Amino acid sequence: MPTSSPYVNAGVHKDQPPDAILGGVGITKDAGPIEDGAGIVPKPQPQPPDGGRQAWMQVSAAFCLTWNSLGLLNSFGSYQTYYEDVLLCGESTSAISWIGSMQVFLLMTGGFFFVPLVDLGYMRPMLACGTFLVVFGFMMTSLGTQYYQIMLAQGFCIGVGSGCLYMPAITLVPGYFSSKRALAMGIAAVGSSLGAAVYPLIFESLHPKVGFGWTVRTIGFIVLLLCSYATVVARPRLRYKPNKGRGSEKQSRLETLRHLSRDAKLLDTRYLLQCVAITFSNLAFFQPMYFLQIYAQSHGTPESLAKYLLVILNIVAIPGRIIPSVVADRIGTILTFSGICCLTAIVDFYWIAVTTKQGNIAFSVLYGFFSSSVVTLSPVVLSSITDDLSTIGTRLGCIAVLKGVASLVGPPITGAILDRHSNIRIWWFAIAITTPPACAPAAAGYSESSATAITVLCGKGEKMEKQGHVYLIQENEVWHVDTEPGDGAIELLSYS
Repeated sequence: MPTSSPYVNAGVHKDQPPDAILGGVGITKDAGPIEDGAGIVPKPQPQPPDGGRQAWMQVSAAFCLTWNSLGLLNSFGSYQTYYEDVLLCGESTSAISWIGSMQVFLLMTGGFFFVPLVDLGYMRPMLACGTFLVVFGFMMTSLGTQYYQIMLAQGFCIGVGSGCLYMPAITLVPGYFSSKRALAMGIAAVGSSLGAAVYPLIFESLHPKVGFGWTVRTIGFIVLLLCSYATVVARPRLRYKPNKGRGSEKQSRLETLRHLSRDAKLLDTRYLLQCVAITFSNLAFFQPMYFLQIYAQSHGTPESLAKYLLVILNIVAIPGRIIPSVVADRIGTILTFSGICCLTAIVDFYWIAVTTKQGNIAFSVLYGFFSSSVVTLSPVVLSSITDDLSTIGTRLGCIAVLKGVASLVGPPITGAILDRHSNIRIWWFAIAITTPPACAPAAAGYSESSATAITVLCGKGEKMEKQGHVYLIQENEVWHVDTEPGDGAIELLSYS
């Protein structure tokens, strides 16, 4: 049934003439009555609770999931050294590093396929599937003795399973928090640092006593326990619901996915800049995780100390995930993220000159702190430039493909250089020059988006146009008008 007024739910106050506000954007008084649900974007979803028992339970679930996904992958340095020295001693450094790179690649690129399913409400089946794959992969790794067996079990099986766990973890928390979002996601991300610190300790402590097989099985049982808890507790707050146009019937799942990709605004300039920034940073992110121990030993650091450098790096990453998150909630996520990117680049330059055990310890501390901040704040920044949080999973999934490709090729290139050159600093210089390009687009793009938001929100009773988007500002309401021909949708962006 038609509504009584052609401007109902359109943000137009009855004491102001609609033509004066909507003129020139494709909606006029003569457009006729608007049928229920026809072309009008639904009212904004309720504000996140920003705390409470249920919200913090989701943080604990995400904590366990990051512990057993990215935390597992960041501990691969222990396996790299063991495989080179014992189990796969006949293989090259580059070939072995492909196992760890494949894990990261599948974790990241899996998001492209898995996260839309999360947005559509299939989170818990994905968590159950991921738990099974990771545990099964560890059990098969414990039986492996040849390169292809380890690659299939640890590289492929654990990699895919980790992707099923990690992508729900980073989409679970944002829907429950607003002003405390950075802090909550920082606490959840601490799980990856603890996992990357605890699992190497377990590996180094157990394998001399019980052997490689039972050490890996023990880690698999820990994964089973923690991920089972997370699967039971996880309760996603937001579920994507497509906006159905005039005369539309119940949409098929394929049509729903198509609308989801459209509503995620994957060609938004701010989002594309984020993609560029994260791709460059991931090209160089995992090398210290894989080669820190080898590099330190080649410069005179005793093996008894070198094997704990990765543990030091990941322990320091715990405050590195919390402190910048608190700062981001106070001074702004974008400003904090840009500063952290620059500091990470400086630390990379510092490693070029490291030749002593003291220098390697210092690098472990500095890199652990700042690089973990980059990882933690990246999804927070993305959520801050995403208007509809029910589509954030799709955005994260697409950007994860780029991260996966960069993470796949970076460590093997480093390993190939290691096999041919005695001085690894050639590649660390390459790391240093790949990090600054991640800072510039992030700072430029986010500064622009912040300035635009401030300009729009500070206006009053105005119609503004920015990059093809029309904004209407009336009293305490800000509306975004879709100017596509034949659509004419009006969406409330903010109100107070």
